[in-house]
Amino acid sequence: MRRRNFLLVLLLSVFLYLALVFRLFYLQIFKGEYYKNLAKRNYIRRRVVYAQRGDILDRNGVKLAYDIPEYALFLDPQLIEEKSTLEKTLKNLDELFGIKLSYEFLQSKKRSVEPILLKKLERQEELDKFYNNSYRLPGVFINMLPKRFYPFGEECAHFLGYVGYPTQEHMEKYKERISFQSLVGRQGLERVFDEQLLGWVGTEELIVNAVGKIIGTYKETAPKKGNSLVLTIDSRIQKIVFDVFKASGHKAGAIIVLRADTGEVLALMSYPSYDPNLIYDKWEDYQKDPMNPLFNRALNAFYPPGSVIKVGLAIGLLQDGVSPKEGVFCRGKFSLGNRDFYCWLRSGHGWENMRTAIRDSCDVYFYSFCYNRLGPRKMEAILRNFSFGESVPFELPNARGIMPNPEWKRKVKKEPWYGGDTINMSIGQGYLKATLLQQCLMVMGIANDGVIYKPFLVKEVRDPEGRVVWKNKKSVYKVIKAPLEHFALVKEAMRDVVRSGTGTMANSPIAEIAGKTGTAQVASISARRKNLPYKLRDHAWFVCFAPYRNPLFVVGVLVEHGGSGGSVAAPIARKVIERIYIEGIHKELM
Repeated sequence: MRRRNFLLVLLLSVFLYLALVFRLFYLQIFKGEYYKNLAKRNYIRRRVVYAQRGDILDRNGVKLAYDIPEYALFLDPQLIEEKSTLEKTLKNLDELFGIKLSYEFLQSKKRSVEPILLKKLERQEELDKFYNNSYRLPGVFINMLPKRFYPFGEECAHFLGYVGYPTQEHMEKYKERISFQSLVGRQGLERVFDEQLLGWVGTEELIVNAVGKIIGTYKETAPKKGNSLVLTIDSRIQKIVFDVFKASGHKAGAIIVLRADTGEVLALMSYPSYDPNLIYDKWEDYQKDPMNPLFNRALNAFYPPGSVIKVGLAIGLLQDGVSPKEGVFCRGKFSLGNRDFYCWLRSGHGWENMRTAIRDSCDVYFYSFCYNRLGPRKMEAILRNFSFGESVPFELPNARGIMPNPEWKRKVKKEPWYGGDTINMSIGQGYLKATLLQQCLMVMGIANDGVIYKPFLVKEVRDPEGRVVWKNKKSVYKVIKAPLEHFALVKEAMRDVVRSGTGTMANSPIAEIAGKTGTAQVASISARRKNLPYKLRDHAWFVCFAPYRNPLFVVGVLVEHGGSGGSVAAPIARKVIERIYIEGIHKELM
């Protein structure tokens, strides 16, 4: 009996031993990886280490946009599984930081792999409060996020743009490069060069104890900063144009400063502007503002170009065989059929040839010669050669404007082209619309004897170690083929504009300026009427180059509903150029 009992116990022991061996074999071999990962989840927390975007610098290395650290509280989504611990954490979060989270809301985040953002910590007191009470907040941790900072605020907003959090489209596009709190470009250069500026996020797998305190690092991958952009912009000139325009007291407008011999954009300003540091805090205010500060008037607004285009049409007339000595007698109006088209000077200018007509901005001269010698087809061809009617190849989007012709009018207006349309087009009125950038390129072409360089904003791209990985270079955009004496005559006339013509308020003892005024009529009401409502006032243009004998700068000024180009836009251009000379910036560019 005793022997039988012994055998039974022995068999049972062997069976249990084999069962234990089999179970251990199953757990170690078949389910080992599963339980290994499960164990790691209980004590290892994975965190994203956010990468910095690349800096944006001006031509002299001054930072225009860069990242600064921002600290935030996060909740580990794995804590949601531990209801009792979670309830204590939520109670303490409310008590310490005023953060109220419902259990139901957290259940909806249960399957999230990303930590849940609770609060951004803006003061040192908040950081101290967390570290002093971290034992009461298991599953809560601090992570550092990048925050984009724009030290020049409103001054550079329209070409820099701004950043925001990624959409699902961004997440799919950039994949492992970004995470949910990464910053992606939403407007301006930040958007256009987003792939260059973005870095690569890193990861940390941290060992934590039962109360969520970090006790070590299991594994880490360092983040990688994005490439930096070096711009052609000179932050000193950018500040000058912003300050000068703001001091003028006008509500809206734009200024562009180009380097005449390369196409580099030295300054690009649209007014009113916005602060990209506050873009989301003040988004509704900016959207509701009737002056539309988010709109880039330098590139995307198009208006009748006014008399500025007379310098381009003058080149076309000379190419068509018109002699500089030919002229008309301006009596203050030009008659076509039974309709009179008036000169801006109703009393008339008297005898005008090409040079004096540009100086005095005589409308009757251009009415007569453009109607009788050019017509709409030739005027269109001339202006297109100067970049009108097309979107200029540039880093930032820019408007095409409107280049009317008989086919366009039949298609869009459902009307035939009349002789009056040709008359209006000859002085930059009617259906013709242009941007400030297009006007500047036309004057660049004249200053350079027919060569228009492609405008550009980005000088080079550098990697995080400062090595140049891409460099821009000047390239010819358009060439207007005409004898040098044609350009010489028009440039002399533009110098006359400033010395004794319609642009004398741009005349300066500091720099020799040559330019052209333009006053673009908005409504069919005499510009000489006083006290017109703001929206019915004429737009004021002045586009110039300096110095006259060896052009270095092209400066374009637009004052929206400003009135006369000669009395409003011209002095703004003069003040910009004078300050550049007074501060000695021009010497560095020679």
